[in-house]
Amino acid sequence: MSEEFLRMARQEIQSEIDGLNEIFLTCTNDEQLYKKSIEIEKHMHKIKGLAPMMEQEKIGEIAKISDLVLKHVASYGILKGSHKITNDAVKIMSSLFSGQSTIQVDDFKKQVRASCPEIIGF
Repeated sequence: MSEEFLRMARQEIQSEIDGLNEIFLTCTNDEQLYKKSIEIEKHMHKIKGLAPMMEQEKIGEIAKISDLVLKHVASYGILKGSHKITNDAVKIMSSLFSGQSTIQVDDFKKQVRASCPEIIGF
């Protein structure tokens, strides 16, 4: 990948994370997440696609799992615990993107499996 592409992709991911952080300032529960699920999913989808191209696999994996949760919510309605999972995902991605590499994706996967066993595919 060219340096220019990586720079632009990094800016794009940061912009998407910033957008998610902005949404979660007013999205504070599962019902509100349901109402904003399509908007939030668009941000996650972009991150899911760009992160692996930048060798940010952990961010891409977190975004992929969150994308599955959001698609489930958009299709089936309010899912108990979905707000916490998605909000935690944004915090984790933000931390990873700022260089905190000690975060383990498996811990997030366990959290999702325990909170929302109906979410499969990861």
